This record gives sequence, structure tokens and C-alpha cells, in this order.
Amino acid sequence: MVAVGLVGVGDMGAPMLARLLAAGYRVTAHDIDPARSHSAAEAGARLADSAADVAAVSDVVLSLVMSQDIPAAHFGEQGVLAGLDPDTVLVVGSTTTPEMARQIREQAGENALLVDAPIVGGVRYAREGTVTFLAGGSTDAVDRADPVLSTLGTVERVGPYGSGVAYKLITNAFVMAAEVGLREALDLTDMLGGDYATALRLFGLGPMAAVTARALDSSNPRPLRASAQDFDTLLSVVDDPASLPISAAGRDRLWAAVDAAPGFEPQFVDLTRRTTARNPYRAD
Repeated sequence: MVAVGLVGVGDMGAPMLARLLAAGYRVTAHDIDPARSHSAAEAGARLADSAADVAAVSDVVLSLVMSQDIPAAHFGEQGVLAGLDPDTVLVVGSTTTPEMARQIREQAGENALLVDAPIVGGVRYAREGTVTFLAGGSTDAVDRADPVLSTLGTVERVGPYGSGVAYKLITNAFVMAAEVGLREALDLTDMLGGDYATALRLFGLGPMAAVTARALDSSNPRPLRASAQDFDTLLSVVDDPASLPISAAGRDRLWAAVDAAPGFEPQFVDLTRRTTARNPYRAD
């Protein structure tokens, strides 16, 4: 059986770990959060002291850290790349930038078996094994990673290494514009004196039904801040944010929703509530 390494066992990593263990994989895990590491051990994973140690004992390493944590998790003496064997496949599941993907390739070496595979789908989809990996990499690298990734969801091969990151950002531009559009439609509901329940019911009858259902799905939790940060990542890859005016405006509206009230950390579902409305319509 292929030995699998998991770097990051948070909201997405924990349910994926459970699915890998249930499929019979031997999994070695590492997380910088001791509580998450403890939970991974209780679930049946072997623990490693560092990401480098995970890579050293694995055939396929799946990295599931937040975008801002990629350098610490991958570079340096304790990073994944320090322990990576020439025959080990590294799959980076984070949503990040082409520049970060390039840096990983540069430090890993041209012959390293790398797959960039950002994930489409949230926590509920990770639990159900229905996420989609947008896999970029050589045929050999993706072929080796495919059995592991297929245990967790669907693998969409999108081109050479770096293509996964690019297509995730492209997909995000479309999806997030629709999500912010829902919040703006509710802003207009406020301005015209409408009722949220009625508006949301009507949204669910039309072409935006899937977006509305996702926003209302409390079984698929996600901090709204993470979505705003994804907008920042998306806009960081263009020289002038004004060249993507819808995304630029959407980012501003989403950050306004995140910062709606001091000390309040909205979840994604709050896009459908007056907790993220504009003043003077906001409600606690």
C-alpha cells in the first residue's frame, strides 16, 4: 500500500485523513497546531515532528496548508522539500499564485515529481469525498498521485505543472463574482425595503440556485475572511487590479462584510444575513 503523507490536518485535512485511513492507507501527518496533531493521532495517523519528516517516509505527500503558510511548510530544513525523495510525489492542494508554484519548482528541482492540485469544494465535500482536484503536472507525477487523490474526490487533469493554480484562480474569478453578486442583490433588497427570505427563495428558483444553496449551506463552514483573502490572491497575479474590475469591486465588498462589526468573524453563510449588510441595514 502506498504510504501517504499529510501536511496540514485542519478543516480540510482532517476529513481527508479519515477517508485515507478508511481506505487502508498508512498515513503520516504533521500540523503546527498541537491540538490538530493530537486529533490526527487519535484518528489513527502516525505523527511526524516536521513536514520534512513526513516527506521522508511517504510515497505521496499531500500539502493542505493555508496559502500564507506555504513557505514555512515547504522551504527550509524542516520543510517538505528537505525530506522529499526523488521518487516521492508532492501534491500541493493550496490555492496560491503562479509565482509561489514557480518558487516550489525552483527549490525542488526540475526533476522533482510535483503536482499543483488546488481544491474545488469545501469541508462538507471533503467529508463526502466529492472535492475536485485541478491537477497540473507531468503525466507520471499525476498518475502516481491519482489513486490517492481519487480516494478523496475527482481528479481533473488541466495541463503541466502550474496549470492547476492558474485554473483555480480563473475559476475563482467566476465563482466569487457570483457570490458577491448575491450579497449585492441583498443590499438592493435592503434599499428597496424587501424581505431576505423572499429574495433568497426567488434566487433559488433561477439560474443562481446553486450559488444560493451553497451560501445557505451551514454544513459546509468557511470563514468569510478566507474568501476575501482568496480575492486578494486572485488580484495579486495581475499588474493592475483595475483590469479585473468586477473582482476588484467584489474584493472591496467582501472585506466590508468581513469587517462589518468589531470582534465579529462572519462565516460564509453570513452573506445571506443582515450581519453583513451595509449600514444602516445591518443587524447583530
